[in-house]
Amino acid sequence: MIPPGRGGFDRAAGSAIILSSAGNVTVRMIGGEPRRIGKGVRHVFEGYNRGISVWLSVAALGICLVLGCSEQQQAVDMYLDAVKLREQGQDEPAVRKLRAVVEQTPDFVLAYSELGKAHLALRQPEPAVEAFRKAAELDPWSFQNHMDMAQACRDLGRFAEAAQSFARAGDLDTENLAAQLGAAQCYLHASQPARAAAHAESARRIDPQSQEVLRLLVDTYEQQKDYGQAALVYQELLKGDPANLDLTLALARAWMRSRQYERARGLLLEVVQVRPDHSAALRDLGYCLLKLGDADQAMAMYEKAVALDGGDWEAYRGLGVACMVKAQQTGDDAWQSAALRHWRHALAINPDQPKRDWLEKLIRENSPTTNPMRGLDD
Repeated sequence: MIPPGRGGFDRAAGSAIILSSAGNVTVRMIGGEPRRIGKGVRHVFEGYNRGISVWLSVAALGICLVLGCSEQQQAVDMYLDAVKLREQGQDEPAVRKLRAVVEQTPDFVLAYSELGKAHLALRQPEPAVEAFRKAAELDPWSFQNHMDMAQACRDLGRFAEAAQSFARAGDLDTENLAAQLGAAQCYLHASQPARAAAHAESARRIDPQSQEVLRLLVDTYEQQKDYGQAALVYQELLKGDPANLDLTLALARAWMRSRQYERARGLLLEVVQVRPDHSAALRDLGYCLLKLGDADQAMAMYEKAVALDGGDWEAYRGLGVACMVKAQQTGDDAWQSAALRHWRHALAINPDQPKRDWLEKLIRENSPTTNPMRGLDD
């Protein structure tokens, strides 16, 4: 039983209690968290749903009866009118009403949140962000306020700000996968891969089998150039999809970049056995064979690669390196001439290629004593 001087409301899905003491009013809904509606008013309501607007109307009426305050009643009524307008798809008049609400009651948290959603519906992301920011400032313990803010910032491409809001939401609900994924993705876009990796690891703890999480995690390691860790994650991905040649090739390249050439060679051989016309795999296999000291086999792989794709400047460059190695091994100037021809062709295909200066220097020197392997590593 509710004591005299207090109001109460029960419904099948939960219960609300309106309490009044010294001008303070609390509306409690079982299973929610405290959220401030207006000055002297707290509304416990998590996961707001427009479908209970009738219940909110009753609760709001109880608030105003206890307060005896027409100004508060007017703000709550205007807020509920705006919610109804939004339900009817009338976002522009809803925005006008909600702006009037927050001007009259500057700490009405739900009004700012609804205002942000209305702006988003009108494709007005900048004012939406500001509304969500205000809601998060007024109620920093609300998971949803921070998620709304994060998603709006992400849509604007403000990734660093979005990442911070996702991270704050993740602090409030450590088991929420969307918050951890959002933080990881946005930190990655903001070129903060170490922070991204921390949130991606948290996401993996929540859902260890998620392919999306593992792919995100591997991206964070690759951006940090930690190719050994990236390779370990690729191995996990392959366990769930062992026939995926793209994953096999990605794992091979991770081993290549971590200088595990023998491991990479084995995987690349698997790829070309299934897909003998896979020019990129043939090119990468040529690179591994060069690093393992087998110039003849490397040359054979590069030649197959350029036969399949005449525009593959990387394969022509590698073929030139293999020819120059042969020139040094045999002292045959014909191999040197072939190397220079392939290098010039690689530059003609892509004049702006990485390590262009190194390649042009080799061509200028035109010397069999030059170490053609120098500068080749990625």
